[in-house]
Amino acid sequence: MIGRRGGAAHRPMTCREVARVLQACLDGEAEEATARRVAAHAEDCRRCGLETAVYREIKNSLARQEVPDESAMARLRDFGSALLTAGPPPEAYDEAAELGGGR
Repeated sequence: MIGRRGGAAHRPMTCREVARVLQACLDGEAEEATARRVAAHAEDCRRCGLETAVYREIKNSLARQEVPDESAMARLRDFGSALLTAGPPPEAYDEAAELGGGR
């Protein structure tokens, strides 16, 4: 937004936001600022960091034309389903409250 200091580009991303753009980031299709925000979130969030590693493993397996590890595929499916049904993890609400966003 015009006139707003900080804005979305300066606040930490949520797990849900990361999930929406993670694949584009790993494929080099996201804007640099978005890729930096995703990387920062994945570094701080164990759950998203693990999912980033899973996506990378799948991408690398496909690049090598190998079959991705089934446990990685299952974990990825579970992660996507959990985000769709449960929303962000409880710690995301805690972080939002600390930043003044509340629930």
